[in-house]
Amino acid sequence: MISILILINYSLLLGIMIFFVAGVSPSAISTLDGDNLSSFLRTIFPKLFILGLIFGISGNLLTFSNQLWISISSVIISASFIINLLIVTPKINRVMDDEKLSENTRKRSFIIYHGISVLLFSINFVLAFLIVFAESGLSNFIL
Repeated sequence: MISILILINYSLLLGIMIFFVAGVSPSAISTLDGDNLSSFLRTIFPKLFILGLIFGISGNLLTFSNQLWISISSVIISASFIINLLIVTPKINRVMDDEKLSENTRKRSFIIYHGISVLLFSINFVLAFLIVFAESGLSNFIL
């Protein structure tokens, strides 16, 4: 029963992550102008990270003393969503709002912080995928 709940939890997380990357972001970028795009992304990113954190914490609760590697992965997923929510995203917003910085400095800082955010998001995606892969039983057929 726990394996099924873990599978559902991380499948939902993967679905949300894929929908955001493949649907929400490209649609927003192609349809919204600069100020509206910025406002939208500043609203949606924290919600995405909060959802990810909820699924990470749920995973922590489900895997408690079950499989160590899944428990560790769940902690990493939760921690990186917290880092994105509370540290990286506010830094991106601060840099972009700081009119004292030159345009080049803002762009460079944005690229660095956005890269960190994407890296954390990608790590979460890979970990969630590995958990779903292992819990679905597909690893028994392939490995």
